[in-house]
Amino acid sequence: MRNLSFIAFLIIIISCSGSGSAVSKQLSGSDSLVINFNTPQSNTIAKTMSTTEDKAIKKLMGFVDSKTSEAYKCGYDGNLMFYKKGNLVGDVSFNYSGDGCHHFIMLLNDELAPTAMSNEAADFLKSLGEGKGWY
Repeated sequence: MRNLSFIAFLIIIISCSGSGSAVSKQLSGSDSLVINFNTPQSNTIAKTMSTTEDKAIKKLMGFVDSKTSEAYKCGYDGNLMFYKKGNLVGDVSFNYSGDGCHHFIMLLNDELAPTAMSNEAADFLKSLGEGKGWY
């Protein structure tokens, strides 16, 4: 019984000791962010915002770094462009307006990687798109 407990403990330690998800690895160290909002039903950029505020960047990184989702085919409301020292490290498209389509999607290791969008993330992006600048 003691050995079984020790083995379970080791498995937990090993599984928790990873250095983060692929999303967090790719976006870590981002020091600026550009958010583009599209005109509804198109890929034309209607509004652009940018920030170097660490709190805002980390908040959006946290939203993107969530559980894997379906790659919905609903169109996109815009994209998040994460930069590190002037170099683009992540271009993340998002959909917050489509019913049943809330998600993020980005290219990781040459493959599309969709992640789930929480209601908080959808509300946050909608607020920014409407011109509210709160974090």
